[in-house]
Amino acid sequence: MAIRKSKEETFSVKGNIEEWIKKGEKALQNGGFSNVKNNKLLNQLTADYKKLTVVGEIIVTLIPEENNIKINAKSSANVDNIFALFTSPNQKILDQFKNSF
Repeated sequence: MAIRKSKEETFSVKGNIEEWIKKGEKALQNGGFSNVKNNKLLNQLTADYKKLTVVGEIIVTLIPEENNIKINAKSSANVDNIFALFTSPNQKILDQFKNSF
């Protein structure tokens, strides 16, 4: 069984929920994530990330605030491989998501 760790990042953006859910789905697809799912009831996106050196998943939750949308991105990845010694697989997943916007 693989050993997994998680990492979370939160940031705020201007706009509405529907707009950012669409942007989030597109960012996940453009970022190489697979099995992208949209839970409209929870305003949550989930996706898998499987590359040669990184295996994990991401959960993106959108929370409405006064004039902003708070985006909470949580990655969970396998850390029991040699590649995890050199760079954080969770940070790679989060960076891939953020850089795909």
